[in-house]
Amino acid sequence: RCRPFRCPLPSLERSELRARGRLWNGTFLEEFLDVENLELIVRAEVSVTSPRGNVVIKDAVAQMSVSLHLDPGVAVTAVPWWVLPLAVLLGLLLLALLVLGLWKLGFFRRAAPPPAVPRFRAVRIPQEQR
Repeated sequence: RCRPFRCPLPSLERSELRARGRLWNGTFLEEFLDVENLELIVRAEVSVTSPRGNVVIKDAVAQMSVSLHLDPGVAVTAVPWWVLPLAVLLGLLLLALLVLGLWKLGFFRRAAPPPAVPRFRAVRIPQEQR
């Protein structure tokens, strides 16, 4: 798809203009999934609107082609809808089995409190003798 853009040039001291662009893999994988070879034609045109009208541009149009060879084996296909609920159920089942196993091994039991001193053998020491 063509994307025109405009950019202001404050001065034309240099004799060349450069434009860079990127081709995203995702764009080709989504829109051209069934195509193996693709040729892009890149066309750029420079025009100047000047109030004086004294600017002359030589070779105002540039065109080049880019050949792309797509590998269909690399394309990532969408995950079927049933895989996600199945993965959630299997994850919950695995978590339940893990908790059950830890419960059976006594992982969730409280530690037993230390044995208390029996009261019938305890000796009370008065405050003054402590």
